[in-house]
Amino acid sequence: MRSRLFAAAVFVVFLPTLLGADWPQWRGPNRDGAAPESPSLITALPEGGLTPTWLSEPLPGGGAGGWGSPIVAGGKVYLFTHHKSLKPGATVPKKKFPYLADDKRGGMSPAEYEEYEKNRRAEDAEIAKLYAFQETVVALDIESGKTMWRSDVPSIYTRFVHSGTLAHHDGKLYILGAGLKARCVSAADGKQIWETQLPGDFADEFYSSSFLIADGAALVFAGKLFGLDAADGKLLWEGTDKMKGQHTSPVAWKNSGKELAIANVSGGDTIGFEPRTGKELWRVKSEANASTPVVIGDRMITYGGSRRSGMRCFKLAADKAEELWNYQRAGDKGSSPVVVGGAVYVQGEKRLACVDIETGDELWSTTLDLASPQYTSLVAADEKVIYAFDGLTCFAADKNEFRPLIEVKFNKAGLMASEDAQRKLLKLDEVERKPNGLEESTKIYQREIGNQGPLPCTSPAVVDGRLVIRLRDRVACYDFRAGATPQAGASTPSSGE
Repeated sequence: MRSRLFAAAVFVVFLPTLLGADWPQWRGPNRDGAAPESPSLITALPEGGLTPTWLSEPLPGGGAGGWGSPIVAGGKVYLFTHHKSLKPGATVPKKKFPYLADDKRGGMSPAEYEEYEKNRRAEDAEIAKLYAFQETVVALDIESGKTMWRSDVPSIYTRFVHSGTLAHHDGKLYILGAGLKARCVSAADGKQIWETQLPGDFADEFYSSSFLIADGAALVFAGKLFGLDAADGKLLWEGTDKMKGQHTSPVAWKNSGKELAIANVSGGDTIGFEPRTGKELWRVKSEANASTPVVIGDRMITYGGSRRSGMRCFKLAADKAEELWNYQRAGDKGSSPVVVGGAVYVQGEKRLACVDIETGDELWSTTLDLASPQYTSLVAADEKVIYAFDGLTCFAADKNEFRPLIEVKFNKAGLMASEDAQRKLLKLDEVERKPNGLEESTKIYQREIGNQGPLPCTSPAVVDGRLVIRLRDRVACYDFRAGATPQAGASTPSSGE
């Protein structure tokens, strides 16, 4: 059973979402990473693993298409991508100023590296002229994965792939595109309803903020906070310099029947404000980073990019937010925690922890066997927590101990299976018995398994026991309902191609 605190939070924040099983925006119905209602989910996979119910048409991600997460509304899965194609006859020259990691800078002084970066960005912008850029919104059928409609519009270069998760509200999709362009399209067919050019200078910036619809306003970060009229896209207000931000997303909170908004802003602050006017109501020092705040009843959880910043809990009121505790044993640049049954589950670095929401006391912690987990957020359904990074880990939302239920990797066909099962399918034990077999086995595993799986920095959607995940090159849907007929083994699933 969920705690009374959690149940009350679901009721207070967005009562209408309880009437339908959707995941209509970044981090779900209430933007807290949790599915308010869910059938019982599986606690173990078939011995041979689980194949996806369907795979979508190819939808490249990461540097080839961005890091937006899928959403689900009205029987459709929606996804936004930003991608490029080389113009006919164009030839890309060898770069004079390639990206330099820390260990490749050869003792450059800060001033020298700053000049190098200036030249690198200028060179990248020049090379970008050889490409045509495009923004795509695709709608997939939740039952089959087939493409229902696809909307492609011309776009422009950004120095890092423009990313963001769509927001669905009242039959409309809200999109923050490249070049400070905000758009609204019909969720039924992708036809444009309005487009607004946000004010401000633009060079090659990229933003990953997701729209929030609150009190009839569409709120988003694009260098700073903006408020648009959700119906027609008219600019309602533009945030001040104290409302700067790029990659975090605002959340809604209802207080005494009035819908307010909350957002992490630059300088390590979190603010409460009126959606339609932008009027700031309160401001606290949270040291939060690009994560999304989590609001549960009258509690707000913020999460910073370092252990010093930590995870903090505040008690909310209309005119203030009072800090209650600060947990300083985890930090992540962009991951957001999830609350289930009075406990906060948080991932940071390689650490996964469970923290009491009332006291901030650590209830348990464990170490994840992952190379460099970051940015990807936890989601929850049916008293289970899911973390999809590299592979997928599903564990019980148990305050007493870390109790893993499912730990899997993915292959090229989308098969979700234990590492041992994947190795068995690839016959790696036989390969390793050959001369130089260990080296060959490592290459095969990396190609077939290591480079597959969930797209880093994205989070799944959980709807009616279905798990919808953005893989490296397409979207996949898995049936996680307990008692459902398992799709086991390595057979090829139905495809949306």
